[in-house]
Amino acid sequence: MTAPILYIEDEEDYQILVKRILSRAGLQVVTADTAAEGMKALGRRRPSLLILDINLPDTDGYAICRQLRQDPAWVDLPILMLTVRRRPDEWLRGFSSGANDYISKPLNPPELIERVVNCLEGKAHQFTGDGTAEYNLIQAAVAGNRSAFEVLIQKYKERLIDSLRGAAHDDAWAEDAAAYAFALAFENLSEFRGEASFYTWVYRIAMNEFTKRYRKPNAYSLDELTDGRESRLLTAVDRTEPLETTVADREVNHKALEALERVPEPFREVLELYFLQDLSYEAIAKRLRIPEGTVMSRLYKARRLLQESWNGLPAGRQGQPPVQGQPV
Repeated sequence: MTAPILYIEDEEDYQILVKRILSRAGLQVVTADTAAEGMKALGRRRPSLLILDINLPDTDGYAICRQLRQDPAWVDLPILMLTVRRRPDEWLRGFSSGANDYISKPLNPPELIERVVNCLEGKAHQFTGDGTAEYNLIQAAVAGNRSAFEVLIQKYKERLIDSLRGAAHDDAWAEDAAAYAFALAFENLSEFRGEASFYTWVYRIAMNEFTKRYRKPNAYSLDELTDGRESRLLTAVDRTEPLETTVADREVNHKALEALERVPEPFREVLELYFLQDLSYEAIAKRLRIPEGTVMSRLYKARRLLQESWNGLPAGRQGQPPVQGQPV
């Protein structure tokens, strides 16, 4: 029989809530109100997982985690920190203390179950005692903790935008280039080796992509689209080859609309919100009720899908110049 999960938490409401959520996944949870009680429980029976609050009456979760990791008997015990502390430096301190994973309150039940199951199945980031706290945070993101990447965005977004302003034409351009860099970084996160800081890595990505091929179109409205200027949307697409410049504008307009219609949801939605409604990443995140990092990565993929849709249109569907007087 699998050993129960031990949850050290001084708030009874959270004890009840976590027990209820995890019991639905067939997992047994025992609780302790203080660090002292938790250490006694560890001595009586080794749990399958330790879920650890940080704000405890007799000490903090960081100290417990460090104490356990200094004992060879507990080096391989999966530890998941569950806390109200959400700032990047608090996440980094958690991983520096030896946590395998970290989740912030308020609880999202599916996310809690996913993180717990990953720890139990050995899919979470494995503590080795090597690497910086930032490297361990990134490895948690690679292992599936999407919130860990949100922490990196929160920590470095403004700094990266400030650094890019010198190369960009305006603040909006710098913000878009930064978001694009974060999206590329997320797509290639498993390649991060920790030889430089994450900021240095994402800055290099931003400058590389920015100077090679990335250009942000001028903002335009839905009125411009209906007026027959929708081909401007295509300037947002990453291109491996330039689009045929000899095609008549009306043909391009027809093809642009058809390419956009072929982009599946939810990617078409984020394209329309960003390019047609000119919403910021933060505004889109609030509208769709998803993390800002998800908006960045979704928009990154949406651009690729739009380019693929454009390139994949049959030659006969690329539009013909309309007859004089025929409505467009």
